[in-house]
Amino acid sequence: MTEKAAKGASENYPEDMARHARILTRDPCEHAASLPAWSQEYLQLTPGLFEGEISEATFGPVQVFRETIAQCVDEKANPRKNSYTLGVPIRVEPDGLWQGRELVPDSLMSLRPNEELHFRTPPYSSILVTVIDCHALEAFADEVEQSDVDVLMTRPHAEQIRPADAEAFRGTLARTLEMALASPEALRYPAVRDSLSETVMSAALGALEGERASARRCVSGQLVQRAIVERARGYVLANRGRAISVGELCTYLKMSRRGVHHAFMNVLGINAVSFLRYVRLHGVRKDLLAAEPEQTVSSIAFSWGFWHMGMFATYYRQLFGETPSTTLKKRMHRHARMREPVS
Repeated sequence: MTEKAAKGASENYPEDMARHARILTRDPCEHAASLPAWSQEYLQLTPGLFEGEISEATFGPVQVFRETIAQCVDEKANPRKNSYTLGVPIRVEPDGLWQGRELVPDSLMSLRPNEELHFRTPPYSSILVTVIDCHALEAFADEVEQSDVDVLMTRPHAEQIRPADAEAFRGTLARTLEMALASPEALRYPAVRDSLSETVMSAALGALEGERASARRCVSGQLVQRAIVERARGYVLANRGRAISVGELCTYLKMSRRGVHHAFMNVLGINAVSFLRYVRLHGVRKDLLAAEPEQTVSSIAFSWGFWHMGMFATYYRQLFGETPSTTLKKRMHRHARMREPVS
């Protein structure tokens, strides 16, 4: 997360704030009280046994949850204060109303900060929702995406978006939530919380923005994008001791994440995440091939910002088709040959 965005988030949400839960409910009142940081009242509208489930995770300025309800319920709810709320259905039957607007499978649902929600659920609904601290999202949008959240939120509370955009947002929220629930111990680490928060905020802004520009290519555009790639390469090499995030790269380049993504895809055919990793992996390989006898694979990997040796070895083998130790042995064999006496 960028420094400005992190600072905005920390004003209301301490750095060590992390929570996760999966709750099954059989009562609408119990269900209403089970979603952390929300004030809710539920009124069941159809007869029969109530069945509900909430899966929720919070990491710093961001909350993500999945809510499933198998009854028609009238919800009156208030998210945590000073936050933006965005959601997308996983599955909804007809006749669901979010702020009076009908929900369809690819609806983007939204609430502005401190706005009360009125949601009449259909007989069955399953939705994914994120609640993001307004200071954190506004700072991230301004600093990384060069966009204005207030402008992006000037839209209907429930609006059908392109299926591809809806699926991308849905997939990011689902994967982030499952990761938090499957590995809750990882939420103790600030770097993990920052990474998850940045991922969700970027996905939320992507859903709000949609596709704006055509992907037409031209020679002049290719030259500009090549210059962007080279500036990025120089920045990574100048900071070889740490892993540069896409958010930090966007801030350095003064570009939106979407613009950076298009530049790398058009020029190299890979995304920015892969590029950042590949530059460092190539740096490691060069150093392994020029290593002194006392240097090890781990010491060289550490010097390029790789701290998880298992993941590093996997990335390295996938890219180069051999293990780092195999590369290092090639250098050792060269040293040995150089020391052999000439007959």
